[in-house]
Amino acid sequence: MIAVIGAVLVEVDVRLMPPKRDVQLQKKQDEEALRQAGIDPAGNDRSAGEQQLEGFSQYYERTMRQQASENYWNEVGMGGNQFGGYDPVVAEKDTEIRVSNSGCAYNIARYLASDHGEDVVFISVVGDDAFGLAARCELENAGVDISGIRSTASSTPVSVEIHNIIGELQFQRENSTAMEMLTPQMINDCAGILEKADAIVVDGTVPAETLDYISNQYADKSRIFFDPGSIAGGTRFAESKLKAYCVLPGRMEAEAMSGQQVLGMDQLMAAGDAFEERGVERVIITLKGGGLYYKEGTQSGLIKPERKLTFAETKGAGDVLTAAVVAASVKEEGSLETAAGAGMKATAEFLKDVIDERPY
Repeated sequence: MIAVIGAVLVEVDVRLMPPKRDVQLQKKQDEEALRQAGIDPAGNDRSAGEQQLEGFSQYYERTMRQQASENYWNEVGMGGNQFGGYDPVVAEKDTEIRVSNSGCAYNIARYLASDHGEDVVFISVVGDDAFGLAARCELENAGVDISGIRSTASSTPVSVEIHNIIGELQFQRENSTAMEMLTPQMINDCAGILEKADAIVVDGTVPAETLDYISNQYADKSRIFFDPGSIAGGTRFAESKLKAYCVLPGRMEAEAMSGQQVLGMDQLMAAGDAFEERGVERVIITLKGGGLYYKEGTQSGLIKPERKLTFAETKGAGDVLTAAVVAASVKEEGSLETAAGAGMKATAEFLKDVIDERPY
């Protein structure tokens, strides 16, 4: 059995869209432009008029898009407001809003159960609200045991992100008060679960003092996998004394965890050595574009993806990789290189339909 400890995070992703053109106003402007060009919009030469009208319409749309892009790049909205460039009331019907249950540990638990058929118990805190109920239902549908989830009167953690029309993050706020309830006492209350675990997966939302408690109680009994999930999670690792069997940070998270810059191959190796000095047996550092660096004892190397992604959104891919690595490790399927290869394969499948292009 695998125990997963960490956050349930409801993600609200808002994509602001440009306002629609006023069709009637545009028609009048186009007709006036035709008149100034010496063409009667109501004349008999409809083919020439329509062709000219289409030309002005396309020019107008290109100009509007270019102006909107320039305004956003300069951080000056078309309406000069704090929402990124235009009156949100005007464009509210065009705003894309996506709400999804997420969180590093939450995703890993789901993937371990649904994709790898593992026996998984999830330990977390959710609010006594509709978001918390939805998260419980989704986990159960994936085959995850939710007996380790506790409820709180506060809200389920919510992260709200607002992006402008070219995909840039304009605004972000997060309410993660419930995560403060992942205390050593709560972990102690789940001792019956953790004592039976073949592996314990922890994410970076867990407070440093709780990481210390988990390490003191279970590092000698079970393999602990740590995925920071964010730079803040990497900082919590650095502040704690967690003795992890395997760590799986991204490059910038590895910098926060190791306290050193991680750019080239030499620095990747130095970070791997730093983790090893801390007692970590297995290290995987994921890299932008889909590759990764791995280290286990004297064995280390780079694994490059068959398809490198430069611009595409790869959010969630790291959780897929972690789940695959944990599953392979629990099943004792060879070396870390083998487990990392399984993670790369799972990630490639997850990203196979992603289009690698700029979001604007």
